[in-house]
Parts: sequence; structure tokens; C-alpha cells
Amino acid sequence: MNETVALAEAALARSSPRGLRLSDPVDLGGSARSQVFRCRVDGAGSGTIDDLPPTVIVKRFLSDDGAFVRETAGLDLCAGTPDLLAQDAAHRLIVMSDLGDLPTLADLLLGDDRDAAWDGALTWARALGRTTGATRGLVDEARTRLAAAEPWDADADLRTGLDRLLDALPATDDGPARRAAIEAELAAARHLSTPGDAAVVSPTDTCPDNAVLGPDGWRFLDLEGTDVQHAAFVAAYALLPFATCWCVFDPPPGLTDQLLAELTAGLAEHVPDVVAAPGWDTAVRQACAIYLVAVTGWLWKSTVAGRELVGPAGMSPSYRQLMVSRWRWGALNLRADLPALAAVFGDAAAWALDSWGPEVEPTGYRAFR
Repeated sequence: MNETVALAEAALARSSPRGLRLSDPVDLGGSARSQVFRCRVDGAGSGTIDDLPPTVIVKRFLSDDGAFVRETAGLDLCAGTPDLLAQDAAHRLIVMSDLGDLPTLADLLLGDDRDAAWDGALTWARALGRTTGATRGLVDEARTRLAAAEPWDADADLRTGLDRLLDALPATDDGPARRAAIEAELAAARHLSTPGDAAVVSPTDTCPDNAVLGPDGWRFLDLEGTDVQHAAFVAAYALLPFATCWCVFDPPPGLTDQLLAELTAGLAEHVPDVVAAPGWDTAVRQACAIYLVAVTGWLWKSTVAGRELVGPAGMSPSYRQLMVSRWRWGALNLRADLPALAAVFGDAAAWALDSWGPEVEPTGYRAFR
């Protein structure tokens, strides 16, 4: 902690004409890959230090150069995020503005106020659409900056996820034909990897716990997955919803349709041609399919092992509940565009319930129960 705070002081000093000190560091948890502290800026607000808030957030990546590159790019290029105050590339450290202890979208969805949760989710979706849509003119700059970060190998994750899914299901005579049909459907979705004019800069990990609601609306945190991607991948977080997150329960009827409408409207303020294109709805469902197959691979070992609590205790489903919810969603919502994959998702959900019992039955968000 002391070393990280000292490095943050030095980084801030390089961008400030006056001396300063950071004190009273509070550990905010971070992860296995990072340290995150809140520190007080001695003298801030007293006229001795220009343009610095009373407290700042210090984040140091311990082993992931790519995450540092992505987060600094996201903070610089995406509106509705903390301000990037200083950085130290050699030590993979950033100093950003402190938004304070604000409620997250996860807090609303897992709270007791149905109206607050519903309205908050809709305004979150509109804000996410606006934030990402506004980056269209920054895509080339983002690509240049992100060239130092390892790109997502979606094809490898899709192969792994599909292998895990099909290997778990009982063998059938039409197995090779079924695999070929699914692979053809996923191949048809590969156009999303070359988005052209539909490209935006996205934080990507836009989960409910990574968005905080303040007096000026929603702000987005944890941008270490920032990437250039097809806008349909952003929209998938509304329709699926929350594609790669721990806060995954079954949404109430009608919510995801409204979420997608709001997010699309936010995008339309900046990229109206993208959301008006004839294939937009299909592209969004294809993006959902890619996430579903990839997540199956990512979470497979934990799911088979029966690990509890994808996220915080009392606030998240088990891995098995999450995957059953995801497979059911795919079976129901992908039938028109990816029928072979939808059928396998349906088989996977039925297999899971038969193999693991009724305790893996998904439940709804607390706010909507």
C-alpha cells in the first residue's frame, strides 16, 4: 500500500505545479489483478492545490499490462466515467477522480424498491447507449492506443464453449450435423468482428455493479476491458441482459425489451444509421449468442463443480443457476436467427435440471419478486 500511494503521489506531482501528499489510504478491495485505494489529497480545496478533489482513487494493475492500457484509454475516451488525473505506465498505475459511495445498478436490482430498480435500469440503458455512441469519432484513436493490448480471441472462446456444451449432452446420431449447423450459424455472426461504421468504443464490462448513480446521472467504472467493438455487443448487455456479469437473475417480463429500446435510443442520438440498419435486431441477437457460448466456456469448470455464488454472498446466483438462466434465454430468444444453437441451449437447460436437480432453478431479481 505504501509503495503504491507513493507512486501515485509522484504521478500526480508530475502533472501539478505544486507539491502534494496523499494520505489515509483505504483499501477498496481491488481484485487478484489490481489494488484499489481511496486516498485523501492533503490541501485539496484550500487553494494550495489546483483542480484536485478532496479524495482520489488510486488503481494499480499488478500483472496485466493490457488492462492498464485499456482502462486509461477508456477513461480518456468515454464520457460518463471518472476523470483520469495522472498515470504511471511503468508501474501500471492510474489516479482518477473519486465519485464517492454512490448506489450501483446492482444495489437497485437487489433492493426492495421495484420502481427505483425499473426506472434506474432504463436510465442506465439510455446512458450506456449515449456514452458508447458518442465515441464513434474516437474509434481510430482508440484502435491506435489499444494496439498494445492483447485482443479478444472470440473464435477460440467460441470453440471452447461449444465443445464444452456439446460434449456434456448425450450423444445422438445427428451430432456431427448439429455441430456443423451451429458452427455455420456462428460463422454468419463473424461480421460483428469487422464492425465498420458500427464500431464504437465500449467499456465492455458494463455490469450492474460497474455503474453508479449520482446527481448528474449514471457513471461507468472499471474500464479495464475497454475495446472497439460492434455496437450490437453493447446492446446485448440490455437484451440478454448483463452479458458477462455475476448479477444475473431472471428479469421480469417486459424489462429487457424496454432496456433494449432505451439503449438503442441512446445510440441513435449519435449513430442513428447503425440502429436503423435492417440487420440491427439480428446483429444484437447474434452478439447475445456469441456471449452465451463464450460464457459457457469461461464458467464451465465452476458450473460443473457446483460452485456457489458467482458474486457476493446473498446477492448472486450459483454458477449452475446462472448458466441454466442463460441457456433458457438462448433457447427462447435465438430460435429465429440461430435455431440450431437455440435447440442445443434448450437441451442443455433440460440436461442441467435433470442432472443437478431443482435447486439450480433460476430465480428473479429481488426488486421484482
